[in-house]
Formats: sequence, C-alpha cells, structure tokens
Amino acid sequence: MEREDFYLRVHYKNKTIRYKLIDPNATLNVLMQNLRHSTDENGKAIFELPNVDKDGVVVEYFFGKKDENDNFIILNPKIGKTECCLRDYNVKSGDTVEVIMDPIAG
Repeated sequence: MEREDFYLRVHYKNKTIRYKLIDPNATLNVLMQNLRHSTDENGKAIFELPNVDKDGVVVEYFFGKKDENDNFIILNPKIGKTECCLRDYNVKSGDTVEVIMDPIAG
C-alpha cells in the first residue's frame, strides 16, 4: 500500500506555502530544522528564520495552530522528556500551522 503525501500550509509573517513533509511522524524539532534549511527551486531559503532578532536576542521557533475551538495553541516540541510530533496535536495533512519566533530569555 502506497503512503499518501502529507502537506502542511505553513505561514510565517506575510507568506504562506504548501510544504511537503517527508516524514510526518518526525519530531517537531526535526520538522522545524528541516523547514529552516528548506530552499526553493532557486536555492533560496523558503523562509528567512534568523538565529537572532533585530535586537541581537537569540530566538527559537515553534509551530502553532488553531484548535477545533478556534483557540491558538503552541505545539511544544517536548513535554517533559517526551519528544512530540504532529499527531500529538492532531495535525492532519492540509492543516495550516504558523511559525512563531520566540526570544530566549537570557
């Protein structure tokens, strides 16, 4: 049985793309790293996701989405020591996720 392709609509700032996931069961950390290194057909990064913000503060990125009650939730990549994946948040192919920049307090 052939596996159906898994796509997400990924939104960051004023740009939304259709993004094909090779392994939708990968951890959220792996998916974010893959997205950060993804390029278009011209070799340009799909999204500019810098390691520091305009003030020089180190940042990290998370996925977020609206739940079934239209509340926005952060998809935490780790709960305790457990690595999370999309299915832990009931994310399905075709869903829209937001990329959220979060400054690391320091």
